[in-house]
Amino acid sequence: MTTDEDPARFLKCIGEPTRLQILKLLAEGEKCVGELTSVLNKEQSLISHHLRALKEYNIVTERQEAQKVYYKLTQVRLASFIIDCEALMKELSLCKCQEVNYERKGNQRSRL
Repeated sequence: MTTDEDPARFLKCIGEPTRLQILKLLAEGEKCVGELTSVLNKEQSLISHHLRALKEYNIVTERQEAQKVYYKLTQVRLASFIIDCEALMKELSLCKCQEVNYERKGNQRSRL
């Protein structure tokens, strides 16, 4: 595997919708599996599957306290990255909507 493939694999890993939801929650702070399943309204086995994948990429880390397993982001920068990505997507969606509306009004505009 080349180093050019690493960023693509990372983005593919976090780009899965459920994983992205998990990361948004973990950007707020450490959460146990039960909290994640409750908030996301998903089966515990599915959440655990996605957490395992995120852990394999060293995106999240776990700690066990009694019967509960808690997860958190491995780096604070990941929380900023997730928040920045969400903000950027909103801006890009806004731009795309404005472009579509512009074209619907009968004005033709060249695309990049």
